[in-house]
Order: sequence, then C-alpha cells, then structure tokens
Amino acid sequence: MDNFLESKDMKIDATIALEANDDILIERLLERGKVSGRSDDQDVTKIKNRFEEYNSKTAPLKEYYEEQHKFHSVNGIGTIDEITQRLTEVIDSL
Repeated sequence: MDNFLESKDMKIDATIALEANDDILIERLLERGKVSGRSDDQDVTKIKNRFEEYNSKTAPLKEYYEEQHKFHSVNGIGTIDEITQRLTEVIDSL
C-alpha cells in the first residue's frame, strides 16, 4: 500500500476530511441538485450509491493515515465561515 499511496515524487504530509452525517449530506446534495442540474444530485438512490462507493474505496484510507498521525477530521456542519475557521486551524497547525 505504501508504494501505491506515496511515490518517490509525492509525499503526503496530511489529509483532511470534512465530516457530516449522511442525512445532512443527502439534504445538501439534493439542494445542490436543484440549482446545478446534476442528475446524480437529484436522486437519493444515486447519492447513497456514491456514499457506498466512498465507504468501500476511500474511507479505508482514514485508518492508514491515522496510524501515521496524518489524518485530520473537521466537522463539516455549520456555516461556511465556521467550517473555514475549523479548516484554517487544522492547516495552521501542520
């Protein structure tokens, strides 16, 4: 896994994940679908399939980076300013 995730030319110092529960994410995506016209943001089944894809392929990297103390979770619930502040605090601490 090390060779796949970090080549000689690329070093990952940190990963940051915005976290929110599925119900809130579904609500946000459905709202975005109303203005974006994206069909995949207008169908709850398609949205849930994207979550399943994320959980099976991307989420396992969380543990990998946690073991290296490179994973940082940020609460993705709140106003844009609140979330930006949380992200800024994590980035400034790196």
